[in-house]
Amino acid sequence: MIVTEAHVRRAAERNGLHCAEVEVMTSDTENQDLLAYFGPSKDNDFDMVAVVNNDARSDVDWYDNSMHQAYADVTDTLFDTPTMKTDWGERESFKEQVLSYPRVRADIRRLMDWS
Repeated sequence: MIVTEAHVRRAAERNGLHCAEVEVMTSDTENQDLLAYFGPSKDNDFDMVAVVNNDARSDVDWYDNSMHQAYADVTDTLFDTPTMKTDWGERESFKEQVLSYPRVRADIRRLMDWS
């Protein structure tokens, strides 16, 4: 999967953790629009906390529509191997593609006020 576009949207809470929400567009037709959540890491960079499928459309979902899963968590299924184990190489590659996209790493650092 190749990241074709990425930009930081906002600060968000994810499972009680203060994160930065990054909108990600990919070359994968099944997972074209994603939201990746990044939190602080012990190595002074960022950990990818979760990836969700961004299936919400503002022309339809301008209110809280609970009739479908607009934001389904795909973290596990996106990076699982056929033997149901995480492909850490693929996961890290995706994470680095997102963080290396122009201005993303700097915008996360600024948004989260991490030095």
